Amino acid sequence: MNQLKAGLGLAVVVLSLQLQAADPRQFGVVAEDTSRTSVRFRMQEKESPRGPRMIEVEDKTSFSIRHAQYFSVADRLAYMAIQVPYVTVEESFKNYRRPPAEADGIGDVMIGMGIGVYRMPALDAAALKNYDRNGFSSGCAMQVAIPTASYVKNQSTNITNNRWMVMPECQLGWTQNQWLLEGTLGMNWFSDNTDYYSGTFEQENIYRAKVMASYSVVRSVWVGATLEYQNGGEVTRGGRKANDSLNNWLAGAAMNFRLPGQNSLRFVGEWPISTAKGASESKEISVVFSHVW
Repeated sequence: MNQLKAGLGLAVVVLSLQLQAADPRQFGVVAEDTSRTSVRFRMQEKESPRGPRMIEVEDKTSFSIRHAQYFSVADRLAYMAIQVPYVTVEESFKNYRRPPAEADGIGDVMIGMGIGVYRMPALDAAALKNYDRNGFSSGCAMQVAIPTASYVKNQSTNITNNRWMVMPECQLGWTQNQWLLEGTLGMNWFSDNTDYYSGTFEQENIYRAKVMASYSVVRSVWVGATLEYQNGGEVTRGGRKANDSLNNWLAGAAMNFRLPGQNSLRFVGEWPISTAKGASESKEISVVFSHVW
């Protein structure tokens, strides 16, 4: 029973941290000396089949602070960022008699970097005012999650997956006045968790494609809609495959408000519309407050 508890509890957190899809308008052109600090509050609910009737339920809340610094690389806009979260995970089961479990603490540190590929120049604030954003543009980014959080091998629930994740992503955007249409392609690569209770925890790559449309209602407000496809990510625990590959579609919505004092407030939500048999189903909502220095 202890092994079952440890295995199922770890799986909850491993899958909860696997996707880091882009919000609309994350690849916009800003002044080359911009610094941005963001605080994100995220609530996630995930249901994962663990048997013919048993459903594992994870409720996860996280507060994260992220700081990004923009600069010029060969006259292209680039950035480096660091993000640190505080995570609370509550685990329970449907159709299975077992008391709920909980864990909380500082999660894994994430490092981010990105660079403009096409029509994303590094401009100072004065030149940016005259920059014509209409037309195509593109950029690429990569996030790296470092397993820095505390991990207990046989604990029912952990706040970390105890492995590295590398998440590259590229975007192609088309701007026409108030409209911005975007497409992104990305993947998640996972290292193995060799400290798993039954040997090694492995996971195949996850591949992601996302389309986003956003519209500036007025200068200080834009709204957006998203559609995302996810594939892959089958888990192997101690040599046994879980047959839980993703073949999922998700829809989302976003709204962003520009506030006085170089501040902004964004609301983002995402929910499942089609989930593969045996795969996890999740939904989430986030609130992000950002300040530009």
